[in-house]
Amino acid sequence: MLLRCYVAVTTVLVATYLVWPYDLRQWPFLAVTLGAVLPAVIVGLRRAPAGERAPWWLTLAAMVFYNVGNVVWIVRAALDARGTGDGSVAELFFTGGGLLSLASAIAVVRRRGRGDVGGIIDSVLTALALGGVLWDAVLWPAMSAQGQPLGRLIAMFLGVMMTSGTLGAMLRVSFAGGRSTSVWLFTAGIALTLAGDVASALAVDAAGVRPDWTNMVFLAAYAAFGCAAAHPSVAVMTSAGQVPEDDLSRGRMTFLGVMLALTPLVGGGRAMFGLATDGVLIAFSSAALVPLVMVRIARLAGQRRAAEQALHRLATRDGLTGLPNRGACLDRLAATLEAGPDDLAVLFCDLDGFKPVNDRLGHAAGDELLVEVATRLRDCVRDGDLVSRFGGDEFVLLCHGPEAVGAVRDRIAELAARPFTAGGVAVRIGVSVGAAQARPGDTTDDLIGRADLAMYEAKKAKRVGAVSLVRAA
Repeated sequence: MLLRCYVAVTTVLVATYLVWPYDLRQWPFLAVTLGAVLPAVIVGLRRAPAGERAPWWLTLAAMVFYNVGNVVWIVRAALDARGTGDGSVAELFFTGGGLLSLASAIAVVRRRGRGDVGGIIDSVLTALALGGVLWDAVLWPAMSAQGQPLGRLIAMFLGVMMTSGTLGAMLRVSFAGGRSTSVWLFTAGIALTLAGDVASALAVDAAGVRPDWTNMVFLAAYAAFGCAAAHPSVAVMTSAGQVPEDDLSRGRMTFLGVMLALTPLVGGGRAMFGLATDGVLIAFSSAALVPLVMVRIARLAGQRRAAEQALHRLATRDGLTGLPNRGACLDRLAATLEAGPDDLAVLFCDLDGFKPVNDRLGHAAGDELLVEVATRLRDCVRDGDLVSRFGGDEFVLLCHGPEAVGAVRDRIAELAARPFTAGGVAVRIGVSVGAAQARPGDTTDDLIGRADLAMYEAKKAKRVGAVSLVRAA
């Protein structure tokens, strides 16, 4: 109900702005900016979750700056012979409000798009490039022809570029971050602010005064910000949005390359045809866009490294226990045999009593038992030795040293003597171990085969809670 009333009131005030007598138009303007938007932002601030209110605190501060600027502008317009407050100290408050609004939008982007950094960078690159074309081909020639002072040109240039970049980021989180009406309304407010800045720069008469209809655009921007704050979805506006797939395809790379080159190309084209061009813009374009591209490339390189590491883990690690898997064990064994099998021993371990536990308590309890066995086996070997899960309930240990087999056997015996916990139940298992010492000329199949045969011999004397060991001949 509150939102509907707010929309109705602000729509009427914005739509009828030009109907009011010129000398009374400050009242509907202030009714929207001061009487409607500020309370709506306060409501949004109260609705936002604790810890997620930074965007609305910044928006509230921006609205305070804007309203102080509006009051100053109205006073100056009443005293100025031209009937305008443009170029007065009000511009400082508007600039401060603009910076705070941009900071508020950036805060929304940081929270809403925290999982879509790559897509947001792409959107900002595109928006900045298009903003640069807008400035170089439209705004700068028009404002230069109007004889606008350098300070006004710099302020407009920075405002257009910052607002364009922020609008690009907000559009990305609006489209890709999941549906949120407050986010869309906030984005609309930024878009209307940019439209108002452009209209104010272009629609200026010979005396340097902009027409009053441009204020309607700014009023619409105020109303959009107020609606964003008053809408119930403000409570989830700063929650993390959906994470789209960051697929930097060939077409997307080509598009971004075109966007990166767009401003220099437009500027160079204008220069070739004898038209005035803004060299500062080209320098700014390089200074702002190239670092963004480098950040994008660095992120892609990091994602590729992470993907390669994940694939390597999948290829070499057991998904349950985190131990090296069968393939990694055989690769390590082959490399060790090639370097020289001095004092190398293979211990082929099979768990006794595992199947009854798995059948009685279920597969989840069986997995829990395997993880605990793997953890204890790691403590049975020295640094440089290897513990791997060979498959099922079989583990293969690669150990070095003349007395390694006996020392590791004693530690495994201690391991088996203590009960394990699986599925919340204390269980006991035994371990049958086949040990084989490496010989000159052995292959991986030779050594693993002898250890495997010895393990099956050890099975003949298996006991739960103990270790049975047989050394291969």
